[in-house]
Amino acid sequence: MVVIDSEGGYNKKQSPFSDDEVIHCFNELGLPKYEGKIYLAVLRNNLSYGSEIQKISGVPGPKVYETLSALIDKGLIYPSGDNPVRYQPLPLEDFVSNNVKKYKKISNYLLEHKDSISQNKYPNWLWQIQGYENLMDKAGEIIDKAEKSIMISFWYDDGVHVQKQLEAAIKRDVKIISNQMSERILSLGQVFTHDPSQIVENLHSSEFIMVVDDLYGMFAFKNQDQKIEGYNTSNQGIIRILDTYIRHDIYINRLISDFKEPVLRKYGRDLEGLLNL
Repeated sequence: MVVIDSEGGYNKKQSPFSDDEVIHCFNELGLPKYEGKIYLAVLRNNLSYGSEIQKISGVPGPKVYETLSALIDKGLIYPSGDNPVRYQPLPLEDFVSNNVKKYKKISNYLLEHKDSISQNKYPNWLWQIQGYENLMDKAGEIIDKAEKSIMISFWYDDGVHVQKQLEAAIKRDVKIISNQMSERILSLGQVFTHDPSQIVENLHSSEFIMVVDDLYGMFAFKNQDQKIEGYNTSNQGIIRILDTYIRHDIYINRLISDFKEPVLRKYGRDLEGLLNL
C-alpha cells in the first residue's frame, strides 16, 4: 500500500517503488487490473503494437484488444496509424491531474449537499481504525476541526505525531488541556503530567484519548494481540465518558503530586495499594 506521511507527502522509505504498487494506485483511481497493466505498458513503450503490449503487460491475449478499446474510450490511450495500429498513452501527469480535478469536483458536490444527503449530522456510530499511521492521520484531521477546545491524553511519541496540528489549533485560540504520560513533555496548552510509576505505565500503556469541542471523540490502545487499534465517534455518551476519564486521571495525579509523601506512605511507592483493585 502507498503510505502518505503526516504532511501529505509520499513516504519512499515505507513504500518502495514496484510495478504492483503502481497497478494498485491505478486501481485506486478507477482502473481495473488489466487496464492498469496495459496503461503502464504503453506509458513505458510509446507507440507500441498490440502484440508488444501483450508481451510487456502480461495480459492474456484475448483480453488485450478488449482492454485497449476500454482505455481508448476513457481517453487514456490513442490509436495511431493503421495496419498495424500503434498505441500511445495519455501522459501520466495528465492522468493524475484529471483524477485530482474529478475527485475534487465530486468531493465539493457531496460536501455542498451533505445536509440533504445525510440527515444525521452527528451520527452515533463508533468507527474502528486500524494501523498506527491511519490513527494518527485521523487524529490530525479531528484536531484540525477544533474550534473551541481539545482535551487530550497521550504518550510523548504519539504527541509528536500531532504536535503541528495542536500548535495550529493553539494559534486559532483553541483551548487545549493535555494530560501527558511520559517524562518528556511537549509544551502544548495547559499541561498536566502523570505519575511515572511502573504500574501506572502498565495500566496506561499505548493509550491515546482525545475529545474535541465535545463533538468528536477518539481513543486508541494495544489490543490483546499487541496491535494498535482505535476508534473515533460523535456519540455523545462515549464522548462524555472519554472526557470524564481524562479529567479524573488529571484529578488523581494532581492529588498525588500535591500530597505525594502521605499518599506513598499509605499506598506504596508504586501506588499498588491504590491501583491493584
